[in-house]
Parts: sequence; C-alpha cells; structure tokens
Amino acid sequence: MRGAKRAIFAATLALAWLPAGARAQAPAAGPPRELTLDEALAMAKRTNRSLIAERAHLAQAQTNVEQAWAVLFPTVTAQGKFTRNYKEVDLDFGALFTSLGLQLTPTPGATPAAPITILKQNQLDASINATMPLLAPAAYPALEAVKTGVRSSEASYDSSEASVLFSVAQTFYAAAVADEVLITRHSSIAVDRATLENAQTRFAAGTVTKVDVDRAELALVRAEQSELDARYGQAQAYRALATLIQADAPFKVRVPESSTVPVSDDLDSALHLRPELRVLTFSEKSAEAQSRAYGWRWAPTLSAFGKANIGNYKGFSGDDYAWSAGLQLDWTLYDGGTRDAQRHLATAQAAEAQARAEVLTDSIRDDLVNTHSLLDTKRQAVQAATRAVSLAQETLDLVRSQYEAGTVTQVDLLQAQDNLVAAQEALAQSHFDVAVADLTLRRAAGTFPAR
Repeated sequence: MRGAKRAIFAATLALAWLPAGARAQAPAAGPPRELTLDEALAMAKRTNRSLIAERAHLAQAQTNVEQAWAVLFPTVTAQGKFTRNYKEVDLDFGALFTSLGLQLTPTPGATPAAPITILKQNQLDASINATMPLLAPAAYPALEAVKTGVRSSEASYDSSEASVLFSVAQTFYAAAVADEVLITRHSSIAVDRATLENAQTRFAAGTVTKVDVDRAELALVRAEQSELDARYGQAQAYRALATLIQADAPFKVRVPESSTVPVSDDLDSALHLRPELRVLTFSEKSAEAQSRAYGWRWAPTLSAFGKANIGNYKGFSGDDYAWSAGLQLDWTLYDGGTRDAQRHLATAQAAEAQARAEVLTDSIRDDLVNTHSLLDTKRQAVQAATRAVSLAQETLDLVRSQYEAGTVTQVDLLQAQDNLVAAQEALAQSHFDVAVADLTLRRAAGTFPAR
C-alpha cells in the first residue's frame, strides 16, 4: 500500500501547479501521437490560458507609453455651433447719432458705415483651438518612468511564462512517471497471477493448503486494485498536461534523454538571465524617474496656443472671422505639498525595489548551490534505486526457486514480489525527482526556458 501511495503521489504531484479555475480537458479519442517536452513547451507558449491573459495585460501596460507621449504633442480641437437667439440686435451708429440730434457730415466718396450685428438671431459659429507644449520639464522624466515601467512589465511577463512552462515540464515528467508506474503495476499483476496459478496447481496436488491459495489470490486482488489506482493517476497527469497546453488530440509523452549539458553556477550570469530580478531592477529605475518627474513639477511650463473663429455675422471688427495666437506660462507655486508627497513616495518605492532585489540576489545565490547539490543527490538516488531493483529481482528469483523446493514459505515469496514492485516504483520516483531537480537548477540559473 505504501508503494501505491508513492506511485499516485508521483503521478499527481504536478496538479498542484494548475492555475486556479483551469478547465480540465480529456484528450479526444483517437490514436495517440508522441509528444516531446519541447513540443509541449511550444504549445503552452501559444495556447496556455494564463499566458494569453498575461500577454493581454502586457499590451495594456504598453499603451501607457502612448499616453505619456501624448503630453508632449499638440492638442487640436474644433467646434461647430448653431444658436437661436430670441431676437437679432444690430448697432447702427448713424441712426444713433441722428436720434441724439447730431448730424454727421459724411466724407466725400466714403461708404456709409454698415450696422454692426451684436446678436444674430440664427447664429452660426465655427472655431478651432490648438495648444502646443514648448517647455515641460516634468514630462520627460515621466516619459522615461513609463518606458522603464513597460520594460518591467515585459520582464514580469517573462517571469510568468517561465513559471507556467516550469509547471508544464513538471506535469510532463509526472505523466511519464505515471506511465512507468502503470507498466510496473501491470507486470506485478502478471507475476501475482502466475503465483496464484502455481498455488492452485500445488493445492490440487495436495502439496499446499487452501491458505496458500487464498494468500496468492489476495495478492492478485491487491495488485489489480493498485493498477486501477495507477491508471487513475496516469489519467490525472495526462488531463492536467492537456489542460496546460490546450491539447485536444490524444498524445503519449516521450521523455528526452537525460541532459548531459552542465548548468553554469555563475551568479552574475544567473542574475542577468533571471526575469524576476529584471522586474525589480526596472521597477527601481521607474520609481527613480518618477521621483525626478515630481521634483520637476515645481518648474513652470510654457506652451503656445492658437485660436480661430468664423461665423455668419460681423462684430465690431467688421469681419466675420477672428484669430489669435500667443504664449502661455503656467506655474503652480503651491499645491499643499502634493508634489513633495508624491516624490517621497516614489523615492520610497525605489528603495523598496532595491532592497527586494538584494534579497532576491541572496536567494538566487543559495538556490544555485542548493539545487546543484540536490541534483547530484537525486542522481545518486537513481543509481541506488537501479541497484535496488536488480537486487530485488535476484532475491525474487532465488526465493521462487526456494519456494519451488519447499524450503521457504509462500509468505516469503509474496514479500519478495512486493519488494520488487516497491523497488521499481522507487526507481520511477527517482527518475521524476532527477528530472524536477534538473528543471529546478536550470530555472534557478535562468536557463529554463531557453530564450
């Protein structure tokens, strides 16, 4: 029973890495195709639901650069308007002076002044306004902060991708181990069935008692149940992998040969490759740029403006159009300390990012050493497990011969069979442990996934 539990644990370990709410998809019926680890990782990059969401989030962050640039470009607005006034009002200076008893002598050859429309009853207006920032000291460090923030988001996406692909690789190896455990369980059934047939034959011959037959049958029943458990674990592992890579067609995992390429334990190389550290580095630079931007908000801003209007009436100028242009200086002299508070906040955020980067650096240094040692240990465990399987097989062969000779009991034979199955499952578990240890080391060194 302990061996069965280890097999189930090995086959279902990767289920804990599934994203929350992930929809399990069983492979469709049909002949399975072989799936390598590289193919599984490539499929996950394209179709994994979590990565699709992360790419959409990154696209949102990239739009911040467009918004930051908009502050430095001109703004142009246009407006058209119709107004119905309650009456039309004209100003006729000639009639006004006449009503006051003043008689004006017109200049020879001059055109009489036309009445000036002060209020048009059906009034049409069209206008266009343009504003162009000329000097905006705070805008440039703010733009730098946004660009650096986008690079931090890109590094964050790389980190999320690495985590998802690490889960895919773990689940891939869990499926491979589940296959190996199932083969072991199927072989165990064949051995236990042969033992039962032998016990039944010897019972019919009167050389053993009914107890031996019952023991052999009980061992077969347990082996068959263990195979069902192993099939369940295999289905779970394959279903989890299919969900992670969104595979609809049936497939069979094909484990690659053990990697013989040494993994560098150079700390500087790992720090350069790890996206988590780049996230913190760019976050620190972005916060520093924001701090400078808030500091520059104490400076004035200079902008140019232009305005043009046209209508269906003439004002005091005698024209139905007007335009103007100029410069505008804006200077916020006091804002209650808002700018300083924001600058202090950005400075504190930069200090936090720097401190977290130092903590992560220490963690990466320790992980490189620990995972190197762990991988060596797990490789030794594979050699030990392989030797244990060989010894268990030799022991079973010897005990079976002794049982046939009548020098040992059936209990000894069944125990030897259980020991062989346990050793085979331990070997499968050690294969999984080595694969995961190798993945963990490459993840710590920043070389998984390959860029």
